[in-house]
Amino acid sequence: MSDPGFRSLPDAELFSVTTPDGADLPVYAVGGPADAPGVLVAHANGLSAGSYGPWLDDLARDVRVFAFDARGHGGSSWPAGPLDQVFHVDRFAEDLALVAQAVAARLDGAALHLAAHSLGAAAALRFGLGGATLPWSRSVLFEPPVFPPPTSSHYAEAAAKQTPLIERSAARRADWPSPEALAQALGTRGVFARFRPDLLAAHCRGTLRPCREGGYTLACPPAVESAIFRNHRVADTWQRLQAFAGAAHLVGGDDASPERGWVSAVLSDMAARIPGARLTQLPGTDHMMIFEEPETCRRLVLREIVAEGASHA
Repeated sequence: MSDPGFRSLPDAELFSVTTPDGADLPVYAVGGPADAPGVLVAHANGLSAGSYGPWLDDLARDVRVFAFDARGHGGSSWPAGPLDQVFHVDRFAEDLALVAQAVAARLDGAALHLAAHSLGAAAALRFGLGGATLPWSRSVLFEPPVFPPPTSSHYAEAAAKQTPLIERSAARRADWPSPEALAQALGTRGVFARFRPDLLAAHCRGTLRPCREGGYTLACPPAVESAIFRNHRVADTWQRLQAFAGAAHLVGGDDASPERGWVSAVLSDMAARIPGARLTQLPGTDHMMIFEEPETCRRLVLREIVAEGASHA
């Protein structure tokens, strides 16, 4: 399947990465100072690079910023086949590594860092379990959804919250008359009501592709989004986290909130299992903290890059 001609960040410089199984992933060079380190931003399930557009522009004041549309999202194409295979967590991990290698080749020796959210963050952890050298230096991982096993004290809470998410995403409304109509519908709902307005508008533009017959449809089909949530739940990443090799800074939402998401709840246990991982949890935020507190999240990414530079000084 493909979305010919649609790009979630239409104003950015574009190149592409083709995966061994035939997915075509648009990669966007957003901009930034020519002599600065690079940051690759990997997005969440159901979103796209374009969802983060204003935040990417904010980052690009200080660093060279790249982003991409993962398979099943934005302007990507992906091969036919069973959804649980085409959108397996290992495919996302392999794709992220390929994109990072392509971006690193454009940096002329400058350091590459990773800022990854949700699906992208889980893909980064998954790749780091395989023993290969990471193609990025430090990583800031915003709420990677690594599902806990039945032996975890958080399993019941995670299962109770993930199961309806899988069901709701499969039934999501796909067709809309315009991005503005989607923004109006989302702007009064739950976490979307806490989005910074320009990021909500960017998210709706970046996740709806125009249809030939008029109107718009979700660039990430509901069946794909649901399959990805389902695959995260059955993956064995949690049991292997001790094998992760790399510098990881995990950032989570408010684990003390009565409305917390399950990832916020398990993140401290997850960080404890990853060698050398650091943890920051942001009061008053949820799983979509980049959209709720974009300036705080930008500073966290930049602080990691400054720390890397100081360690090599």
